[in-house]
Order: sequence, then structure tokens, then C-alpha cells
Amino acid sequence: MITATRQHDDAIRKRLKDLTRKDKDYWSFKGNSLREHSHGLFQYPAMMVPQVARSVLQQLCEVHPDIERVGDPFAGSGTILTESLLRGLSFCGTDINPLAVLLCRVKAGPFFVEALAAKAADLLARVDSDTNTAIDIHFANQEKWFRSDVQVALSRIRRAIFREGSRWARRFFWIGMAEAVRLSGNSRTSTFKLHIRLSEDIAARTFDAIGVFRRAIERNLGHMKAQETCLREAGYLRRGHYYTPIDITLGDTRQSSGSALSDIILTSPPYGDNATTVPYGQYSYLPLQWIDLSDIDPGAGAEHLRSTHEIDARSLGGSWRIKQSDREHLADNSPAFRRCLAQLQKEPLDRSNRVTAFFRDLDSCLGSILQGLRPGGLMVWTLGNRKVGGQRIPLDTIVSELLATHRASLLCKLTRHISSKRMAPKNNIADTMSTEAILVMRKAVAI
Repeated sequence: MITATRQHDDAIRKRLKDLTRKDKDYWSFKGNSLREHSHGLFQYPAMMVPQVARSVLQQLCEVHPDIERVGDPFAGSGTILTESLLRGLSFCGTDINPLAVLLCRVKAGPFFVEALAAKAADLLARVDSDTNTAIDIHFANQEKWFRSDVQVALSRIRRAIFREGSRWARRFFWIGMAEAVRLSGNSRTSTFKLHIRLSEDIAARTFDAIGVFRRAIERNLGHMKAQETCLREAGYLRRGHYYTPIDITLGDTRQSSGSALSDIILTSPPYGDNATTVPYGQYSYLPLQWIDLSDIDPGAGAEHLRSTHEIDARSLGGSWRIKQSDREHLADNSPAFRRCLAQLQKEPLDRSNRVTAFFRDLDSCLGSILQGLRPGGLMVWTLGNRKVGGQRIPLDTIVSELLATHRASLLCKLTRHISSKRMAPKNNIADTMSTEAILVMRKAVAI
């Protein structure tokens, strides 16, 4: 349990603001946002810059050396997880997307890199020796998204992975499969949405899905080796396993209730509903068709892939069916939300409905998030204010006000200019954001 006093709060404010005073672009990490170690395993949409999490975590841990456990209720590809491991902290995280959970579980280890390299050599040999032209999976519109020759190549990779006996190794190989699927399919890679290429482009493409898989495996072995070296040299590994608990949950943060309490929540939730910001579910749909979902989690199944929109529909703001009481509750608890609705009155109704649906769902997460945080615990929220109907939605202010109703207080707010984070492309509802806000907050100490 961490000790929280006014002196601790003052020290946090001073440390973080001093960094900004010395360099107004400190939090942008321009030219210094490389994805080292396991951060580089896979290009997941809108990944948090690791150096931001690393720096803020370092400052808070220096003020609070009693921090032991980090929580991330929107874990994504595991940026916060990896940074927590590098500091020797335990971690618990939740995500609604099976592909995100797969990435987190691989990044959590075990770190048997020499054994993994040997298994990779055997697997690639199996792929090369497979002359079977059978296509092993079938799903709706499969021919639309993959040429037949690509399907044959991906099936050979899939069969080779199935012959690997260790699930921890298969999980690592499934990430390589996800990259091969993403780059060899007929969907454009310039957008996170599923968007079919022109027919002449599809016909003209020459693509080596097995070669992409091979290069991904070789590259990722290097990333895992670098991660293993850092953890081993710091004394954080015990026979290849991380030495303190890591809990990854496939689930909905609105319904989660972890038993172990975190000392700090470090997170970056979606900045709006997936359909109009970053469609994580669409991005994951094709890779997940080729991956054995039972290797990810017992709760991952065909229901996650009922349509290209299923995962996004399960996410924050996925259902636009709202009640008047939803608007009233949010407006009562957040003056900024009330002003936001007023500004959207002249816009088509679906826009205010989407904004309300997102904040309704985000607000419903806050109770369970705070329930999983120790009294006096810290929260760090990285947020972006998108536009809807030409109006900037003040996500940072609304989140701060909603958390205040749970007796959380704002210690400081930092601004970072985005230099490298890939965001959703501009359209008539959301635009590319140039800045993000970092809110540092404190949960009230129990009386």
C-alpha cells in the first residue's frame, strides 16, 4: 500500500512540471520514440509511445518507491505491461480484443529465447517442406480478402504452427502469422479499417506470405532476446519466467473486478467509439480468422468474429442506443459534457448520440477501475480530444470531472505534441489529433 500525503502530491507536480519547463516538447519524444525490445513485435493501431509511459512511471516511482503493482484497464498491445516489467513491477491488464490479449501474453513471457529459436527453425523447415495445397480455414467473404495462392501459403504456416507442442511458443508464432495475414491480404494497409484494394492492384501484387512470416519471426526473436537480456540482467527472471505476478484478462473493463489491487493505473483508453476513431476490431478481424483462438484465451471464440464489426460493437460506444437518462447523468456529473452536447445541437442527432454512447460506456468503467486501485493510488490517463461535427470533444476535461465524482483529484495536466503516433485518418467525424493530454490523478485516501 502506498503512502499518500500533500508532500507526495507537491513532489509529483514539481517533478513533472520541471521536465516541461526545461523542454516544452519533452513529452513529445521527437526522434526518440523507437519501439525497442518487445514493443516492436507487432504494429498495433495507435500504440502509446513507450518513452512517455517510461518517463512518467520513473518519476512517480521515485516519489513513491512503495509502488509495486501497475494496472491498465485498456491494455492494448501491452506498452504499459512491457514498461512495468522493465521496472520490476507486477501488472494486471484487461482488453476486449483477443489480438491485444495475445500480444500482451507473449510480451509477458516466458523468455526461453534459445528454445524458441530452435522451435522457430523447426517450424520454418516444416513450412518449407509442406507441398499441400489445401486451404484450412473458411469464413464469410474469404475469397474477397485473400487470393487463393495467399490462402495456400497461410494454410501451410498455420499447419506448421499447430504441430508445435508448446502453447507459449505457438502464441509467439501466431504474432508472425498475424503480420503475414495483415500484409498479404487484399485489404489496404494504409488504413486501420478493412478497405478492399482495387481489383487490378490485387491481380498485380506479387507477395510472399511465407517470406513475410519468416522475417517477422526472425525480427521478433531479436526483440524477445533484447527483452530477455534486460530482464535477466536486472534480476527479474526466475528460470525464464518473470519473477512477480502478471495477470492478463480478456474481457470488458465495465464488468471486470480484479481481486488484487493496483498502486497505480497507467492507461490510454480509446478516444471515442471505434467506428469513428480507431477500428481496433476491424484491424484484428482478418488475423484472428487464421489464429487458433483457444491458444489466446478460453473466452476467445467464434462469437468474437461473427462480423467484421463485432469486436468494435463490444467496445466503448459500440452501441448507440441511449436513453435520455444517460445524457442527464453525464451532464449532471460533467459540465464540460453538458457544454459539448449544447454545441452539437445543430448537428445531426447521430453525432451527439455517438458522443453520449461513448461517454456512457467510459463512465461505466470508472467504478470498476477505481475499485481495483488502492486508496490513495495514482492514475495516469493519456487522452486525445477528437473532433465531432467540427467541435473539439474535451475528453480530458470530461474524464477529470467524471473521476472527481468518485473522489479522485487532479494533481497535474501535461500536454504532449504528437510526432509519431499513428491515429485514425481524417474524415468528416474525426480528425488527426496534434496533441494529447496526460492527466495525473489521485484516488482519495480511505477515511
